[in-house]
Amino acid sequence: MPRHVATVRWLARLITPGAWLLLATWGLTQVEPARLTVAPYARFFCFAALAAAGLLSWYYSQGRVLFSALVLGLAIWGLGTLPASADVSKLATAFLLPLNIALFASLSERGTVTPSGLLKIALIAVESAGVVMLGEVRGGPLEAFLRWGQDATGPSWIPLGQQLSFAAASLTLLGLAMFRRTRVEAGLLLALVAALAGLRGTGKNEETLFYFGAAGLILFYEALEHGYEVAHRDELTGLPGRRTLKELMSHLGGRYAVAMCDVDRFKAFNDTYGHDAGDQVLKFVASMLSRVRGGARAFRYGGEEFTIVFPGCSAMEARPFVESLREAIAASGFRLRGPRDPDKKPEHKPEPGPDKSVTITMSTGVAESAKKLSTPELVLEAAPRAPLLESLQEHLECNDGFGVVWCSVGF
Repeated sequence: MPRHVATVRWLARLITPGAWLLLATWGLTQVEPARLTVAPYARFFCFAALAAAGLLSWYYSQGRVLFSALVLGLAIWGLGTLPASADVSKLATAFLLPLNIALFASLSERGTVTPSGLLKIALIAVESAGVVMLGEVRGGPLEAFLRWGQDATGPSWIPLGQQLSFAAASLTLLGLAMFRRTRVEAGLLLALVAALAGLRGTGKNEETLFYFGAAGLILFYEALEHGYEVAHRDELTGLPGRRTLKELMSHLGGRYAVAMCDVDRFKAFNDTYGHDAGDQVLKFVASMLSRVRGGARAFRYGGEEFTIVFPGCSAMEARPFVESLREAIAASGFRLRGPRDPDKKPEHKPEPGPDKSVTITMSTGVAESAKKLSTPELVLEAAPRAPLLESLQEHLECNDGFGVVWCSVGF
């Protein structure tokens, strides 16, 4: 699959939940009976959603989400409570809101109750005080800038300066989402879009509250997804971990196959090139296994071991997919990057010089469910783990009365 197509699909998976939520919010504001029915609860919904996002992100130490939820809450509170005469403060709020969210997204994650978090709180406090004081400003270059391009008779009260602020922040978040490939930036981008939609409202206060509440729900969902990934996804490789594997296998029924995959001579590789290089290998293997076809899912089992589950497949049906992965990994010619400093003195000194290409091979084994392999645990145990024998390459097929087992040993 071309890289740009994979990137588009990846972005689509990230924005789909939030996009559906934005669409539902827009539909609610367009259907007059529905809007009037829920309008009395708009304020409660908005602040409850933002508070829930803030609390959950604090629990998971997601400072970027927490502080974004905080500035969204302060913005909607200020827009609703500042007097009509303080319209300059409202313009400043609309200008600063997207810039703050883009700033928080750009910074690396440093947690919440940390020196970095305290600095962000101080920044928000200073900005809030400055915005309130701007309510007394009349005339001058600052007000002229904040009102630049404002058209009170147009479909939106947002001047051009604030629109440019939203555009710059949105492009920044989109670039971060594509570069870092994490959910947080995509969630912040959608929350920013929701806030812009709320600020461009038709003058109905509940419409703005609904959209800011939708932004809160988007952030809540992203914090929840982060918590799930922390518990279920392997941090190094990005693959689902053993906990997710156990949950999946507890729901398996009927026919299925399980493949166990070992990276050959991994300990010796670590001793020679160092653990950083070993981590590179595991990431490389995981990226290859994540492309497995046949409706299968790959998991990090532990150490240098990986597991692939093939629902609805026999061992013989799963074999071609496993074998093609094994051959693709061996043929890829993995290139070591960066310094290779082993944690202890290697037995054989590696060749000096620039980045080096090495061949990575795997030993694989596949087992399927059968009459005597009636539970996923038994199938997992039956998947053979090929011994690491020097200079051996063979294929074995056997049926031991428990289920078809196939293994391939490659070096």
